[in-house]
Amino acid sequence: MTHSTRRKRIGASVGVAIGALLAALPATAQEDSYRVYVANEFGADITVIDTATDEVVQTITISDRPGEVRPRGMAVSPNGETIYLSVSDFYPEREAPEDKILAVNVETNEAAGEFRAGGNPERIAVSPDGTQIWASLEALAQGAGYDVATGERFAVHRVGVEAEGVAVSPDNKWVYVTAEATHTVTIIDIAANKVVKHLLVGNRPRVVEFSTDGKRAYVSAEIGGVISVIDTEQQVVTDTINLGLDSRPVEVAVAPDGKRLYVAGGGTSAVYVIDTESNEVIETITERMGRRPWGIAITPDGQRVYTANGLSDSVSVIDTSTLQVINNIPAGRGAHSVEIGVVPAND
Repeated sequence: MTHSTRRKRIGASVGVAIGALLAALPATAQEDSYRVYVANEFGADITVIDTATDEVVQTITISDRPGEVRPRGMAVSPNGETIYLSVSDFYPEREAPEDKILAVNVETNEAAGEFRAGGNPERIAVSPDGTQIWASLEALAQGAGYDVATGERFAVHRVGVEAEGVAVSPDNKWVYVTAEATHTVTIIDIAANKVVKHLLVGNRPRVVEFSTDGKRAYVSAEIGGVISVIDTEQQVVTDTINLGLDSRPVEVAVAPDGKRLYVAGGGTSAVYVIDTESNEVIETITERMGRRPWGIAITPDGQRVYTANGLSDSVSVIDTSTLQVINNIPAGRGAHSVEIGVVPAND
């Protein structure tokens, strides 16, 4: 069956509280289903894919000024029903009116709120309880926290230069922020609202993700070609997983059962599969992969991995049982990041 592609604008301010995103709307699905959201950096839009068919069902326009406004980092609410998106211009050294965080209701694909995040927000993360959003502000070398219900900023901290990745620990105690130019991870104590440590990691760290139990954090180093493994209790790097200097790893995703780490290797157009017990690469997926996989996400049931491929403007689909690419789906220009949303079932 061929699905038509529809376009909707969400660039205009909607003037509603972000907290309204959590209100449930009447569901039409018979059971929970998944949608893939791809932020297209150079197309200024979001590609929406139905995982049941792996077909594009909608394209959501962020701005009618592609090349001036760019969507990049994405995050999903704990219940999977809201996608958050960081938007900025192409000048990371300055604050601009375009700098904001947008939200999309997964069930309706409609805009559900937005708020200012001045300082060129690169990537974002949602707290486990869904009440906070944290952003890396590239232009200001800061990590900032925002209240989901009001959009107000409640915390801002100096981090390393060229702030990039950000993650909140599963116990809601820590925020980790990476910085490309200083090769560091800054650790923020949420309750105390202060920076407690800066850690050196691999060369040009990009993304950070916590293990499902929160005992480890994984940091991709694009130039270093490694994954740094951080012991979150001791707050030290305990292992370095070498993927090769040409691998250029960016986004990483932890499997729902915590047993595997999937790494998007943009330089080799590969996905590296790491056993989290041994910290060893058990598979390198290259056959049928799109060019320069940059973003990566796993469905909540753990059965599929989706990558955003920036040079082929596509999404590759990996079956986690066979570790093979089973599909490639067209996306927008400069596919950057990818997240999985959940359409709730009828009660």
